[in-house]
Amino acid sequence: MTCGGKFSSQSKKHLMTSNFILPKRLDSNNVYVALQQFLDANPVFPTLVNVDFSRVTFIRPPNVAFLSNFTNFFTQRGSKVNFSGMVVARQAIKYLDDSGFFETHLGERLHPNSRCRPTTFPLQTVARADSHGWLEFNFLPWLVAKSGLTKTSLAEVKTCIQELLNNICDHTQFDEGCIFGQWYPNENQIIVSIADFGIGIPENVRKVEPHLDDNAALIRAVQDGFSSMSLPSNRGAGLYLLLQNIVQNFNGVVTLRSGLGLTRFENRSGSIYVNSYTSVGYCIGTTIDLTIRTDQIPFAPEEENFEW
Repeated sequence: MTCGGKFSSQSKKHLMTSNFILPKRLDSNNVYVALQQFLDANPVFPTLVNVDFSRVTFIRPPNVAFLSNFTNFFTQRGSKVNFSGMVVARQAIKYLDDSGFFETHLGERLHPNSRCRPTTFPLQTVARADSHGWLEFNFLPWLVAKSGLTKTSLAEVKTCIQELLNNICDHTQFDEGCIFGQWYPNENQIIVSIADFGIGIPENVRKVEPHLDDNAALIRAVQDGFSSMSLPSNRGAGLYLLLQNIVQNFNGVVTLRSGLGLTRFENRSGSIYVNSYTSVGYCIGTTIDLTIRTDQIPFAPEEENFEW
């Protein structure tokens, strides 16, 4: 299976409309299983993709990034993406509207009273050239406000996210990725989802080690020093440092999805535990979910800025 199921970068668009009927619950793996079924049924790019929301009654926050990634994948390759069946009275659709999904892809919100929720970092698309300033002046202030920590405390988290944005741009011909965040104050957790619609981690790893399946490639990609050397700037440290900081040091969870692979890394008794899953559907490009435990990050006083 190539990028986007059976699609390749040379696939021609077919003059047809294809319906992607979303499942009732956009959670866990069922949305990726539905995507694989859709891609298998559409081996060439359709002219129009209709995303049908009429059955959706529940959505987990990381799937906001999934839906945006799906839309960007087809749009960037010349297909028109249409949305149908959105009923704002349904909580799942309202959540998508409040999260900025429809504003991002339709240019406006479904309901004029929709507003970003205090616990949500709205869906945004970030270009590599803008990523440093975006992190410093956009995402990091939100993270500071919700976590109750300082920028100094979150320095390693910021570095990890910057490396992820660099990796996205190293591994795709499209110089951007999407990011979405949700704060769970009662659980002392912030979940951040970062997604791109490139060829995916397994395809990049197999340029160096062609014998690996998708899950084995995900595990290889996070090992210290490994790099596909797609660009000279790709030092191979980003994913390894991500696990060391988010999982090892801060007792969080990192979930990688790419192609047919799904691998989750968590802290068990002070060590990084790896759990890979099969038959979980298909992920376009790469999606990385970070579960950041705000109660596990040591508080550090804000560093003073001295003027000379």
